Amino acid sequence: MRRLLICGLAAGCMSTGLAHGAEITERTTYFMVKGATFADLDSALGATGPLLSGGERHAGSTKVTFMRDLEFASQKTGCRVSRTNLRLDLVTTLPRWNAPQKADPRTRTMWKILQRDIAEHEAHHSAIAKTWLDRMNQELLALPAEASCARMEIVATRRSQELQMAHAKAQHGFDRTEARVVDSRLNDKLAAATKRNAH
Repeated sequence: MRRLLICGLAAGCMSTGLAHGAEITERTTYFMVKGATFADLDSALGATGPLLSGGERHAGSTKVTFMRDLEFASQKTGCRVSRTNLRLDLVTTLPRWNAPQKADPRTRTMWKILQRDIAEHEAHHSAIAKTWLDRMNQELLALPAEASCARMEIVATRRSQELQMAHAKAQHGFDRTEARVVDSRLNDKLAAATKRNAH
């Protein structure tokens, strides 16, 4: 039996069945923003938010780490992946604001809406990763047997890399879709909250 450890990282700005035997760890960290107006908070997010690839700061982020400790077993039909031993680590970073007394009610409402929307966005990034964890498990275990375990390692490594690239593409695709609709969604939520508060 042979083993191959493969690790990968991805960062982002849910059918989520868990892969068999997979371990998922999740934690959330926070960064503080300061200000009394929404313009202040918007500026603070751009100045202190998590720094992602490309050198841009974002209002939140989800760091995704996949680990696969693959095991191989020789059989009469050849060598196959016998276990994937998958692990997924998720670290979400979200903003936190301690409202000063001079912050007006509208600013507080706008912040609650924005903060909730950021958290939901990052939760979806986590959900995408969980979906791909399940897919990685299924596809690696389904790889056809190879003549030797050395060859099987090469094939499994290549397929693992392809799946990681596909996962990253899915994450970027979600961000591109969000960029087109986030402003209108936040405006709709603010309008609905304003209407509720007026009654």
